Amino acid sequence: MATLILRKTYSAMMEEMEALDKRKRETSEKIREAASHGDLKENGEYHAAREEQSLIIYKKQLMQSHSPFQIIEDVDVDTKEVGFGNKVLILEDGKDKAEDYYILGPIELDLDLYPLVVTYHSPFGQALIGKKVNEDFTLDIRGKEIKFTVIAIEKIASE
Repeated sequence: MATLILRKTYSAMMEEMEALDKRKRETSEKIREAASHGDLKENGEYHAAREEQSLIIYKKQLMQSHSPFQIIEDVDVDTKEVGFGNKVLILEDGKDKAEDYYILGPIELDLDLYPLVVTYHSPFGQALIGKKVNEDFTLDIRGKEIKFTVIAIEKIASE
């Protein structure tokens, strides 16, 4: 099954992948340079560069693990009911102020592009999908039933 992703996020992800590839090449050069200094056991530069490269590879693999992708265009995002690509204003029962939640996927969460991302796979996201303005839903959070109300549904701005 394809992972849903906004066009804007896909572009940001591709830029991030290019930046990671560049950092990986630079880190490889650091590793070669540090290795040329001799004894690798006590070579701090070498071990730091190897660790940095491991983190770069991990981040790249994490992003690739979500493929294949289904790119969602702005025109495909509906605001009649909650779905992927929506910013949803939600009021939690007992609270004075509603909060915005972004219904997106794991890549948007990993890239940290939006505040309060709720993935469409999560229990909260699944409870929200299909809801309309002024519709309530209840979710069991740590053994407590909490009621939420959908106040507004918008498209996420594509800047």
